Amino acid sequence: MLGPRSSIVSASCLTLGLLLPAVARADEILIEADQSTRPPDQRARRVHGEFRLGARAGFLVDDPFFSVDPSLSFDLRDITPLQFRLGADIRLRMVDLDPEQDQVIRGTDWDEPGDYVAILQALQYIDSFAFGRRGQVALDLRVGGLARVQLGHGSVVGGYANSLDVDRRRTGVDFVSRVEGELLDQVAGVELGLLIADLAMQQPLGARLAFDWASAGLGFTVVGDPLAPRTVAASVSGDALAVDRQNRIDATGDAGVVAAGVDLSYTFYDSWRYWITPYLDLNTLAGLGSGLHLGLSAEFALGRRRAVMLGFAAEFTYGSSSYDPVYFDVFYTMQRSQGEFIARADQVPTGYGALATTKYGFVALHDLGGPGGHGVIRFAHTDGAFAETGYRYRPGPQGHTWETRVGVELPEVSLSFLHAHRGELGFDIIEPRGSLVSFDLLVPVVRFLDVSITAGYLYATRRATGASGAAGVASSGFVGGAAVVLAGVAGRVPW
Repeated sequence: MLGPRSSIVSASCLTLGLLLPAVARADEILIEADQSTRPPDQRARRVHGEFRLGARAGFLVDDPFFSVDPSLSFDLRDITPLQFRLGADIRLRMVDLDPEQDQVIRGTDWDEPGDYVAILQALQYIDSFAFGRRGQVALDLRVGGLARVQLGHGSVVGGYANSLDVDRRRTGVDFVSRVEGELLDQVAGVELGLLIADLAMQQPLGARLAFDWASAGLGFTVVGDPLAPRTVAASVSGDALAVDRQNRIDATGDAGVVAAGVDLSYTFYDSWRYWITPYLDLNTLAGLGSGLHLGLSAEFALGRRRAVMLGFAAEFTYGSSSYDPVYFDVFYTMQRSQGEFIARADQVPTGYGALATTKYGFVALHDLGGPGGHGVIRFAHTDGAFAETGYRYRPGPQGHTWETRVGVELPEVSLSFLHAHRGELGFDIIEPRGSLVSFDLLVPVVRFLDVSITAGYLYATRRATGASGAAGVASSGFVGGAAVVLAGVAGRVPW
């Protein structure tokens, strides 16, 4: 059954992605979360599902909340390899602290089309089949909250997440298809990767087309955010940014950003124990700058059953003055409307409305050119666990980024953890300014009851000191840190 935070992908798709060069898929750690036999009372039916009702309490941003989480899951894998889940997180304010929103149901959760599209919480379709003598086709579609999207080698889109904004849970699409066969007695393949980060079209979308033959790969990537603001409007006082009725930073002037790239790679492998891929990516940000990424990625299968995967990657980057490597990364949605990091209202500088820049404006304004680099270590186990940590450097302000992810998906426990920090050389990685932290824990205590904990330090559009916080009213504010702590229980009824 499609669990609250499970990541379910067939073993055949995972093997295909590991063995072949020019990988265009979103580089999620893939975990098969349900291999169990159906209970006897369910074996006669071909459509299965689960109703779940959760109740949690805690703090969200400024106020204490009580959250009700109903959801309905459908499992059609006895008919076709499809699962999906519908649900909503209804957050009820117990005490309306300053700045007051004047509503029991949190108004900023339900004031945009994307909030309603997000009722489709998850959909997964994974299939593979053969054709001809040696042909194979693999399909992998994930729809819902996207936590770790990567296209190609990750030089344009890497570690992307679409729902770290406390006010904006989003449903996106991450799709990859691969057709493989033989050409001149060598393995050849074509891959198409597609990213639509938000079905309401408020975040990036793009695609990557890749070809490989005899272990050599060639890929083309185009990603854009048509509505990305380039400049923002100051508040009336000039000490903050203007915030519209949908609790978004007001944008002015032109909008949009586009990135395009081409990559070359070659994979050395023995089909069972190791896959070593040197690669070269050449990218450009339209109207900004260009850069190159020269790297080496290595994956090793360890143990008698090859159940442990250990991976390393090292990369050298060089860019022009207005080139930011991995432009669409884990911080993108946070910095899209405000390039500077601000944790609290008392950190907003005087006259900030005239000083603020968007992500696009930040990259255009500052000199980010010169050599940089990236290194990452990855671990995964087929039983359902992974860990990854990496560091990236580029010249200029906010040039040091550290990112760590851990996940466990077992019958006894489901856990996910993200910590990311961006700042200056010698930065404190637990400093709230420039940090993102997300922790989710789900423990089934009995057959029909789960205990869950969600905690983190994400971000939201906050109000400036003294500004109105009423829902649906234009105001002034900034993009700042948002603490979240919710704990509770959930009952579930399979059907």
